[in-house]
Amino acid sequence: MLRACDDATKALFHNKAALIVDDSRTQRLLFAKKLEAWGYSTQEAVSGRAALKLCETTHFDLILSDWIMPEMDGLEFCRAFRALRHDAYTYFILLTSKNEKDAVAQGLDVGADDFLSKPVAANELRARIRAGERLLQMEREMRSARGQLVAAVEALDDGFIYFDADDRLVLANEKFREFYSLCAPALVPGATFEEILRYGLEVGQFSDTQTQEDIWISERLAEREDSSRSQQRLKDGTVLQIVERRTADGGRVGLRVDVTELTEAREAARRAEARAVHQNKELRAALAELQLLYDALDRDLMQARRLQQSLLRKREHAFDGSALSLLLQSSGHVGGDMVGTFQISPHQIGIYAIDVAGHGVAAAMLGARIAGLFSAREHNQNIVFKPHRPSGRSIACAPHEVAARINDLMLDEFGAETYLTILYAEFNLKTGKLRLVQAGHPHPVIQRANGKLDILGEGGHPIGLFSEAHFSTVEAQMAPGDRLLICSDGITECSNREGAQFGQEGVSRIMTALSGLKGADFMDALKWELTRWAGRDEFDDDVSGALLEFQYAAMTPQGADNFDHNMPTVE
Repeated sequence: MLRACDDATKALFHNKAALIVDDSRTQRLLFAKKLEAWGYSTQEAVSGRAALKLCETTHFDLILSDWIMPEMDGLEFCRAFRALRHDAYTYFILLTSKNEKDAVAQGLDVGADDFLSKPVAANELRARIRAGERLLQMEREMRSARGQLVAAVEALDDGFIYFDADDRLVLANEKFREFYSLCAPALVPGATFEEILRYGLEVGQFSDTQTQEDIWISERLAEREDSSRSQQRLKDGTVLQIVERRTADGGRVGLRVDVTELTEAREAARRAEARAVHQNKELRAALAELQLLYDALDRDLMQARRLQQSLLRKREHAFDGSALSLLLQSSGHVGGDMVGTFQISPHQIGIYAIDVAGHGVAAAMLGARIAGLFSAREHNQNIVFKPHRPSGRSIACAPHEVAARINDLMLDEFGAETYLTILYAEFNLKTGKLRLVQAGHPHPVIQRANGKLDILGEGGHPIGLFSEAHFSTVEAQMAPGDRLLICSDGITECSNREGAQFGQEGVSRIMTALSGLKGADFMDALKWELTRWAGRDEFDDDVSGALLEFQYAAMTPQGADNFDHNMPTVE
């Protein structure tokens, strides 16, 4: 029973670091032996001063410190240690022969998490450490969740700010700081909204400050409480649309959207309309219609933004034994990249990645049109399927046939003066068999369970350039633990400040470096590694990708044992 308990402790605390602080060499050796048996790497210090020096350069998950020591006792060491700046929390246990309530309260007050009375029983020490580990795990999860939140708000094109229930700043993204660049020194966690306003007045951030300072502040505070939507003009002429909402805990979250161009266009239209009033009724009517068009365009752009955000939110798909994570980030308001998946049969899925040449609305519309060819619910409306005359059912085309069909459609029906690249793959969830066509898209990569990388495909012709283009189906076998990465040239051709491209080598390097991350965490990390490579938050091209993770073979559904995976059917 004791050995089983020790084994569980080792697993729980594997690769954890502990610091033992005691002026008794015997005590240090005893504690070190126990902790190392439980999976800890240990370091020792003979005094609080020596321990503090170690803590300045090394992070420890756990500190066991005696209370009574020369030079600097455990209480002083704990106080000084908590004053250090650390990204991660350390569980601090004081070892003492003092049992008085005042002594315990004093230790808690300076930052100790727990106490153990000497002599220390091994079972009690193990139990206290387990409790500390649970606290550390919760702290890590909280830091991870905060990191994901920060990453999400930094990815926004708009300024984001969040205040707590006491109206103190919790978080402001870089876009917000860019809008209020003069106020940036005041945008520190803990600053109140009123303090930030007053600082902005002092440095000349705002344009509408003709009234006395206190009156202006009062008016802004009242306006903020009375309305959740308003506009603000800054000193540099920037016009911001302000949208704020109360959170369930009494805090306040807000967005700042740059509407300078739209405002100037509307103001220009109003001035033109005012001049036209003096000319004739027809011109006034035309300007009114133009205003309606402006409003319709505004609504369309907002709808496009919401659609893009919805695509980003729905980026994880779970299948029996496998998982698919998608990444899609446009370089502008809208882009020509699309990624997605659909069901071919009970054990087969299709995965597509599309990259339309060019940017803007035209590329986005063509990308959406091509993606629509894959997403129809009925097989007879999906370009992947074709009639099988002997059986009277529909079967899935081979990947190279799918590319050829889209190529013909581009040349014969769309008549579009552009081209696109596609990577289409079909994957068998039960057998791990992968078949794909690469039509001008970057090479997909399989990362095996042992870390080995296999680069697939031969490049292939883009879609929409040649009527006689030849496409080939590439086959590969995946085993449980393998994963497939598909990415657009927005990743491989991403350039840094020196003009060097990220390249296929960069993709391989990142897959190896991030082999421990799964699903959406991997895709987020890939995007941020790409941001670091580029040296900027925005990319010159759309960035998209798909990560297929084969975890185990799918179970056969009841009644489907004789299903022919090479001929999926519909009635």
